[in-house]
Amino acid sequence: MSGLAEDAEQHVLALRTMPRRRWSTRDKILLEASRLFSTHGFRGASTRQIAERVGIQQPSLFKHFPSKSSMLAELAVYDMDVPAHHAEIAAAATGSALDRFAGYIAWDFEWYRTMPFDLRCVTEQVVRSERLVEARAAVNRWNAAIGLILRQGVTSGEFSESATSFVPAVLETLSWHMVNKKDASAQTVDDAVSFLLAATLEPR
Repeated sequence: MSGLAEDAEQHVLALRTMPRRRWSTRDKILLEASRLFSTHGFRGASTRQIAERVGIQQPSLFKHFPSKSSMLAELAVYDMDVPAHHAEIAAAATGSALDRFAGYIAWDFEWYRTMPFDLRCVTEQVVRSERLVEARAAVNRWNAAIGLILRQGVTSGEFSESATSFVPAVLETLSWHMVNKKDASAQTVDDAVSFLLAATLEPR
C-alpha cells in the first residue's frame, strides 16, 4: 500500500504546479467528480453531469473510470491512504514524539490546504455505503499510527495523558477545516499546528 500512497502523493505534487489546461483527461474527470460529489452528494451526481463538465462523452469517461465508486475510491487514496502512510512513517521514526507529531501535523494540514481535488465528498458514511474496504482499512491504520505517537509522547512525558482521547478528533477537525477553508494560507497552517501542539503538550 505504501507504493500506492507514494505514487498518489507524487501525482498531487505534480498537479499543484501544473496549469489546469495541461491536466490529463483522467485528472479532469476526477476533479469535476469531486466537485459534483461535494455539492450534490455522491448519489446526486451523475456520470453524465461529470462528462459534461469535463467536455467529453460518457463512453469516453468510462474508458478512464468504470463507475462513480471507482472515482470515489481514487479520491479516498488521497484522503486516507496518503495520510495513513505519513502517520505510519512518523510513528516508526526515531526522535522525540513531539518533533515527529509536529512534523506530521504540519504536513497533514498543508496536504489538505493545497489539495487540488475537492475531498469534502470523501466522508466515512459514503465510504461505508460504497463498501470501500481499502479506504476504511487506511482510516484504521491512520488512527493506530496517530494513537501510537501520542502514547509514545505520554510515556516520554511530552504529552498530557488526556491527549490520546481527544487529539485525534481535533486533528481530523482541523484537517477538515483546511479542506473547507478556501482562503487558508501558510499562516493558517502554522496557527493550526501551534494550537494543536498547545493542546497536546504536558503542562509545565
